[in-house]
Amino acid sequence: MSDTVSDFYQKKTDAELQYFLQHPEQYQPSLVDAARRELLRRGIAPVASPAPLMVEEEVVPSRSWGKMVALTMGLLALGGGSYWLQQRSEAQQAVLRAREEARRRLPPPKLTEVATSAIPNYDGVVARMVTEQLSKVPASEKANQQHLRQFRLLSKLFWAAQTQTEYLTNQAYEGKASPNFADQALVVRQTWDAWNQSAVYTYSFGPQMRERYSRMEKAAGSQQHILDILPGLLPNRQFLKDDEMTTRTDEVQDLVGGLTPVSPVTGQPYKRTLLKMKSPR
Repeated sequence: MSDTVSDFYQKKTDAELQYFLQHPEQYQPSLVDAARRELLRRGIAPVASPAPLMVEEEVVPSRSWGKMVALTMGLLALGGGSYWLQQRSEAQQAVLRAREEARRRLPPPKLTEVATSAIPNYDGVVARMVTEQLSKVPASEKANQQHLRQFRLLSKLFWAAQTQTEYLTNQAYEGKASPNFADQALVVRQTWDAWNQSAVYTYSFGPQMRERYSRMEKAAGSQQHILDILPGLLPNRQFLKDDEMTTRTDEVQDLVGGLTPVSPVTGQPYKRTLLKMKSPR
């Protein structure tokens, strides 16, 4: 070591030399060694350098421990959650099994007859009535194919609406009118609308076709009036004392009775109106 360097350390106090040894990270190793030798020359035992701070060795294990604790807690939570879900699923399945078992123990449902508001289907009756009407028309009139098609269609439309109307009015007279009677009447009126659309034309029928078509036309008008007023006359059976209702009902009976003697709906004869002529005195 040079004299200059020696003088440098010889001028330092013991405390200053000890500082070199206590903080070796701040100086070059040669300077720290020189300070140690100077203290030894003076007969002073150098103070041991403090152990270096093991930051990584102390902190890292702490972090690893924290991660391990977090991981352990997560696994416990996951295990607990899975156990809870499993228990819940099993509980739900038990409830479903109990419900299914209770359902099996219930007695079979009883079939109860409920009054229906549907109007019966009279397609077969209508086809039969059309055939009957044509059978009463002379062959000479049926020879005209256009007239035959027109009369057949008109007969079908008339009897489709006539049978439904008879069914509905009979329900009222027998005291069996449905609470939906007004709605049923509207449905039947729609059936009559198909007739009305065809009846607006002028037809050049022969005598028998013309006479029968005229009866159907007049009966259709009265039946539609009956369907319009009857729902409002149902309470207390007011329709039995209503003049218009009585007049139109009698008229329909006579008109339709001229087409066929017995109602295809009720099986009862239609009531014909007999006109009595007074003999001259």
